[in-house]
Amino acid sequence: MDIDLSEISVILGQKNSGKSVLFEHLLCQTERYICLDPNAEHGPPGAVYPDSPAEALQYWMDGETQQIIREMPFTADELDKWCRVFGQLQRCYLFIDEVHNWMSANNIPDVLQHLIKWHVTHSNCGIVVAAHKAKEIHDQMFTQTDNYFIFSYGEHEDAKFKQVSIPDKHRVTQMDPNSYRFLYYKDVAGASSAVRGPVPIPAHLQ
Repeated sequence: MDIDLSEISVILGQKNSGKSVLFEHLLCQTERYICLDPNAEHGPPGAVYPDSPAEALQYWMDGETQQIIREMPFTADELDKWCRVFGQLQRCYLFIDEVHNWMSANNIPDVLQHLIKWHVTHSNCGIVVAAHKAKEIHDQMFTQTDNYFIFSYGEHEDAKFKQVSIPDKHRVTQMDPNSYRFLYYKDVAGASSAVRGPVPIPAHLQ
């Protein structure tokens, strides 16, 4: 799989389908990231856990570029604060787990809208988000998604997913929800989709 800087990636799937494991696996493969972790589920080896934006930026300048952010509760104001930290960085990925906590089909925080519209391209950064359904992702993000990772979707597809032009997307409904397999598609001219997996479980989770 090829997840480049300047791209937006979306991980979708029902609960316990393997979505969080893939999220953790990608963190383990990434050297420069800010990860917003509202459920305190993620912790790759070598990551640091800053308590404030100032501490995060100091860590970054000291070479600690794998950062997990945990706030209890992780409010919209906290999201804004940490997204602004990401907005000061270059060649960095922003990972947001459970992005539906702050976003819906009809609502997106201004700070995320700005990051999607300007920061990803102009600062050579990437965004990776995880949610349950396509309908939980705002169009501002979904229409600019470059990489799709789609696990078992349950019994029913939502209307938004039906509108996505992914080759052979019907295979999502055929996947065993316990298989940790997913449909991967990179939205470039002439690309095809492929079923990948099972997701490798990171060593620190075994």
